[in-house]
Amino acid sequence: MGYVVVLLTVGVTIYALVDCWNSADDEVRGLPRLAWLLVVLLFPLVGGLAYLATGREQRDRPHPGRPRIVAPDDDPEFLRTLDQQRRRAAAEEERRHEQQLRKEHKEREKTERKERNERQGDHDGEDSGHPTS
Repeated sequence: MGYVVVLLTVGVTIYALVDCWNSADDEVRGLPRLAWLLVVLLFPLVGGLAYLATGREQRDRPHPGRPRIVAPDDDPEFLRTLDQQRRRAAAEEERRHEQQLRKEHKEREKTERKERNERQGDHDGEDSGHPTS
């Protein structure tokens, strides 16, 4: 049982020291950051618990004046930009596809016209071989 208390004391103290050390001055409440570090060191378990309970700002609230970091998939502006890019890419792909279809259609018409002209030329050649009166 004594080991559990020692491990808990060491764990809470180290966590509180690291958290206090890495916090910005405006994120520490009640006492200046250096004072909290001394309290945690001088009163290991009680000081660490006091700092964690009252000395640090709650992490789930955004700090006023400091922009909140948002994951890209939660950022409405990023999602809007992503959707616009997706729509532009789809529209561009559709435009290219339509151009390809028009090009193929023109080539088909050109080939058909050429074949028709060749067939008409063959028929005209047969007719010209016969004397007309």
